[in-house]
Amino acid sequence: MREDQTDMVTQGRSNRTTVTCANGHENPDGQYFCGDCGAALEPGLLICLSGHANPDDRRFCGDCGAPLVAPPDVESANSTARWSVDPTGRHQCRYWDGVRWTRHVADGGTLGSDRARPSGGRVDSWIALVAGLITVALLAGAGADIWVQLSRAKDTAKEKQAAAQTTTTSAQTSAVAASTTISEPPPAEPPAAPVLVRVATPCQPGSAEGIAADGSATYCARLADTDTYLWSLTPGDIPMPDVGQGGDPAIAVCMAQTERTEAGCVEYLQPAR
Repeated sequence: MREDQTDMVTQGRSNRTTVTCANGHENPDGQYFCGDCGAALEPGLLICLSGHANPDDRRFCGDCGAPLVAPPDVESANSTARWSVDPTGRHQCRYWDGVRWTRHVADGGTLGSDRARPSGGRVDSWIALVAGLITVALLAGAGADIWVQLSRAKDTAKEKQAAAQTTTTSAQTSAVAASTTISEPPPAEPPAAPVLVRVATPCQPGSAEGIAADGSATYCARLADTDTYLWSLTPGDIPMPDVGQGGDPAIAVCMAQTERTEAGCVEYLQPAR
């Protein structure tokens, strides 16, 4: 009896269909990715922003309705172009063309155009940073010109004081010196440099703007519907990302804004040692 049961189990295992990935790992039929190395088991799959796999002939995800292909008549600037969660929170998805957020949006399988184009983006942040640096340079130049004028006025006062000492008594000279001496103002403190921060790490409400490692301006923004504040690449409330039970919203925000993988964001958000 035991031998018959053993033969039935062995036969059942031999008839089970398996799929082998490019790295030689066997996986049960029906999986889209290898359980050992993560390699794709079916070529040409399209993955939506929620991680659902779809055939390459689909325009929208069959599970959540998220768009899978670029909007009509849109040329992607580089390989990072993709549909992502709308950073403004007004729509389900918004298209990133590789340089900036576009007006193309999608909600529940329907494409549309948002009249109010979101501000921010790396290019706009660079423009704001350059404008700020130019302003600081102009202020520094104006401060230097004032300092030169005050120095000249001080030298002129000293020359007048020396001439007065030759024709008046020591008491009169002291009075003239006291009335003509111009106090040199203390040098202006240099403007504070932007604080280097990491996107999706905690911050204090009301903090000044920071700057990410790649030069992008960052803002201390509130995570929507919470009392949590995180550094963000866009101003205004951060839309609450779709995370699983027990998931960390900061990791999801990091993935959406920095294009890192989940593992990359976990390492990126580790406290500095």
